[in-house]
Amino acid sequence: MRTHTKVVWLGYASIAFSIVWGLPGLACGLWALRLARGISLAGAAPNVRRDVRGGRLLAYLGCTLSTIVIAMVLWIFVSGLLSS
Repeated sequence: MRTHTKVVWLGYASIAFSIVWGLPGLACGLWALRLARGISLAGAAPNVRRDVRGGRLLAYLGCTLSTIVIAMVLWIFVSGLLSS
């Protein structure tokens, strides 16, 4: 699989995993961002540039959602400990 396609799929996976769990979505998002950083867009084909930009956007969204899910889980855990 080409790297720019892998960035897009990892971006989608980060969103999907962030909905149910938090850490796998965050890991996929950070991996996609790391891969996207290594792709040179100078002189790249338009579909490669579009894939990298879209994959980055999906990865940022997935990382944000994962962070919210992790914060909510920690909040529930801490408030449960404090109430008992």
